[in-house]
Amino acid sequence: MPRWTLPGGSIKKLHLYHGTDDSIPGMSGQHKGTQVPFVVKLNLCPPGTEFGQGFYTTTSEHQAKQWANTRYTSNRANVNALVLRFELDRDWLASLEAVVFARPTQDFWDLVHDCHQGFRPHQRLPPHNPPFDVVCGPVTLWPRTHVIQDCDQMSFHTQRAVHGLGNPWIHEVGNPAL
Repeated sequence: MPRWTLPGGSIKKLHLYHGTDDSIPGMSGQHKGTQVPFVVKLNLCPPGTEFGQGFYTTTSEHQAKQWANTRYTSNRANVNALVLRFELDRDWLASLEAVVFARPTQDFWDLVHDCHQGFRPHQRLPPHNPPFDVVCGPVTLWPRTHVIQDCDQMSFHTQRAVHGLGNPWIHEVGNPAL
């Protein structure tokens, strides 16, 4: 049986991580291994980011811990660093409209530059005006045109996309998340 399948023939879930802190309503006092109700509010996500306003995750547990620790050290007002783990169905993910950059091509840098400048996400022209559901690619050291080795990001930009994330699990919690 292929390694991507489980007994019974289903495909393994894709694990994505999000580093934050427990100042999010409902997260304070939660323990590692707990599944928590969670709603992404895209309008509260900061604009001017790598791929535009969206909810950012990574396949790297280590990278998410670093993001959580950064949030903790910049906030420290009685918060804990927190890493959320999402388990995504790969078939559902494949149904979304996505842009994927395996490496930092000129198109990648053009998109990153435009998003950091605040242009409308992904510059889609009519009749496809909505942004792509998902954008995947390397993490940059913006404004320098360098990427961080072995770091990736998968950002979700539409209600359809964030709704499918479901409720995450508390993967790590602490001061800092180790």
